[in-house]
Amino acid sequence: MDSAANNALLDSERLLFTTEHRAIWLVAIVGLSLSLAALWLINQQLDAHKLLDFEWVAHNRIRAIDHDVDKGLLAVTSIRDFYRVSGDVGPKEFQLLAESQLNRYQGIQMLMWISREGKEGRVSPDATQDISGEDLPLQRYPKRFTLHPDESGAEHFSVTNIVPRREARFDLSSAPTLLKLLEQARNSGRMAASRPIELPTEGGKSEYGFMAGLPVYPRYAGIDSPGKQREPPLGFVVGLFKLKELVSESISLLEPRGVEILVVDETAVSDQRFLYFYASRLAPSDVNSNNYLEWLSMEEQARVSEKIRVADREWSIICGQTALFRSAEAFQKGPWAVMVTGLLFTMLISFYLVHIQKNTEERMAMQQHLAEREELFRQMTETVDEVFWAITADAAMLLYLSPAYETIFGVSSRQQDQQGMPILDSLSQSDKEQLAKTLNQIRRSNTVQELIHRVIREDGSTRWVRTRGFPVNDERGEVYRIVGFIEDITEKKLADEALKESEAKLRDMFQQSPDIIMTVDERGKILLMNRSIPELPAERAVGRNSLALMPYGFRKWFRRELKNVFRKHTSPQFEYSADDGTFWEGRIVPIRADGPVTAAMVIASDVTEKRNLEIQAQHNARLASIGVLSAGVAHEINNPNNAINFNAGLVSRAWSDIGPILAEYFDEQGDFALGGLAYSEARDTFPRLLSEITRNSERIRSIVQNLKHMARQDTGKLMEDVGIQQVLESTLMILHNQIQKYTDVCTLDVPDDLPPVKGNSQQLEQVFINVLMNALQALPERSHGIFISAGFNPDTDNLEIRVRDEGRGISERDLGRLTEPFFTTRTDAGGTGLGLSITRSIIEKHGGNLTFESEPGKGTTVSIRIPSTQSR
Repeated sequence: MDSAANNALLDSERLLFTTEHRAIWLVAIVGLSLSLAALWLINQQLDAHKLLDFEWVAHNRIRAIDHDVDKGLLAVTSIRDFYRVSGDVGPKEFQLLAESQLNRYQGIQMLMWISREGKEGRVSPDATQDISGEDLPLQRYPKRFTLHPDESGAEHFSVTNIVPRREARFDLSSAPTLLKLLEQARNSGRMAASRPIELPTEGGKSEYGFMAGLPVYPRYAGIDSPGKQREPPLGFVVGLFKLKELVSESISLLEPRGVEILVVDETAVSDQRFLYFYASRLAPSDVNSNNYLEWLSMEEQARVSEKIRVADREWSIICGQTALFRSAEAFQKGPWAVMVTGLLFTMLISFYLVHIQKNTEERMAMQQHLAEREELFRQMTETVDEVFWAITADAAMLLYLSPAYETIFGVSSRQQDQQGMPILDSLSQSDKEQLAKTLNQIRRSNTVQELIHRVIREDGSTRWVRTRGFPVNDERGEVYRIVGFIEDITEKKLADEALKESEAKLRDMFQQSPDIIMTVDERGKILLMNRSIPELPAERAVGRNSLALMPYGFRKWFRRELKNVFRKHTSPQFEYSADDGTFWEGRIVPIRADGPVTAAMVIASDVTEKRNLEIQAQHNARLASIGVLSAGVAHEINNPNNAINFNAGLVSRAWSDIGPILAEYFDEQGDFALGGLAYSEARDTFPRLLSEITRNSERIRSIVQNLKHMARQDTGKLMEDVGIQQVLESTLMILHNQIQKYTDVCTLDVPDDLPPVKGNSQQLEQVFINVLMNALQALPERSHGIFISAGFNPDTDNLEIRVRDEGRGISERDLGRLTEPFFTTRTDAGGTGLGLSITRSIIEKHGGNLTFESEPGKGTTVSIRIPSTQSR
């Protein structure tokens, strides 16, 4: 600061000294003005507190009404539950149950049981009560209702039991209202509420209520299953509620506070929305269905409105504040006490100013020194980019704000002289709260705190800043001021967020990869793993040795190649089979930047299904080759077999002609040799040998025909009539050698009159071959057998074929996976796991199903059901 500025400052101080006595009067006038302003402000605060108190009281009454309405509806639900649990309930039981609910809940006026009529059009006599002769407080009531839930026909219901409150008076002549209530409950399957109902009173003044109806279904009905069609209900439990008693019962337990309550039905039409008006006990008002809209339009009265659910309807409960609303009575004289205190404080300030006037000269000397210090501080703060600030300990007032505030916050520096906290004007509500908590933490803990938050500039742009605060302590060690700085970190924040977003995308791609990806060091220690495997969860993989996850025989190769990756920068590929039968393929990729390899990425893919499909394709190709070869072999066998069959017949006829001549010679000359045998023995042996040759030739011909049948190309059509007996016999013929290999017992029990099925004989043959081969291979000894039976079920029009074996059986764990592709328990014996999967597919194409029953150690039964042609 230059000398001219210092002289000007001293001159101003002298002028202030000469006129300071005038400031005493100014302070007195300002103090009086502030006292009057405090009087007005406290009155405003009392009014605001009164409004807040009213809102709390209103919500308390709304909750009480909602609770009592729910309790009333609970009575209807309790009767429904009793019907569902007990089944048929007689009039006496209903009377006792209804009276207990009426005694428990004050607002219920009547409980009614409406039961469904039987096919003859009337209710069972055991379930009815003669209500026509009783002295009931009913003027008129409907006795019979007809509901039309759908096009299937009407359902008839009759009123069988009514239990009213003795002092109640009401009219049930509005049959359409009750009928509509029953239809709503019947269609929804849940509780329904009616529109407002006008109830008669002795004084002639209208009161309103409503009815709630709940259908009663049998326990087995399954009405809570979504999408399931409901059967007709047993009946309906209907309750009639009087709103005056419901609301009065709820409010009577609360202290009178001067609150009015209006209840309207939002679901009803506009002219039927009024339900009940509760007048305050302190200031009663006369509001009814004719003038409740005028009450709602009164703007000078505070309102609190809330909606509640009553069955399937929606009510609004509006609470209004009366002029006699009780709140904060103890503070009514507080403003005047504040005004008197303010006046006394003004007098003390005036006396104090007189006293400090004597110290003005000393202050002037100090002022010059302070001006020099402030100039030095200004030069320091105006040359840096950060914003320096200082506030009071309670964060109520800003003491200092450096000019850099204009650059970072994008606002005019003239706001620095304003009272309050102009920094908060550029913050969102959440950031304001966080900053306030941080400043409070500095004051409470007397420690340095830091917060990163956003600043919204006047041009709409957003900047990220870091605010750091430091406590300033007085001589007692207490915080009396907080200072700090604000630094613009927008560029760094954006760079960090972009990096985090990039890392998140990369992490998602890494974790969602179907392959197993591991990052390992030169020793094979896992640095990162994207997903879990059965042997090791991903979260526990870091730090483990990856060699432990490899098969034992593969570890040596993996260790050697991993060293080559780090030393020679190679990228070897590998494949191996795990102990659980799965196949894996993958590669090892070096990871490096500009220098040496720092890590290696191991990528492994499960190719088990691919490998199994390749094996199956090769197997199918071999089977196709065998089929072509078998067709040729069958042709080559058939030619010599025809010659054998023809020559055997010719020799048999020749023997028939030679036989009488040889017999005559035997009678005359005695026994003689024929083909190395005595004629007495040969005459019986030769015919049997010729018959055996013919029979075995026929068997060869049958086997050749079956072989040619299997080799024939399957068209896949399911349109031929197939005889199951013929298919089973053909299957046993094809598997003749396999049956003799595995068992001595194999029976076939098939009636001759089985109806045919529509399908494909070759495919069904394949089904029985697969099932029988599985059964044969499951037999532990030849003494254990296989039993095949078939029959027709007239109830389902299905042919049922059962193949039961006395094998080892199947565990419960494997029983549900038998038809899964590639599932087999005979991997070591060459099983592919496709036989039963193909079998199930063929049976389902024929419209049937395949089931298994097994007990380990006792055997397995395979049941095949196929629709016959009679069901088509």
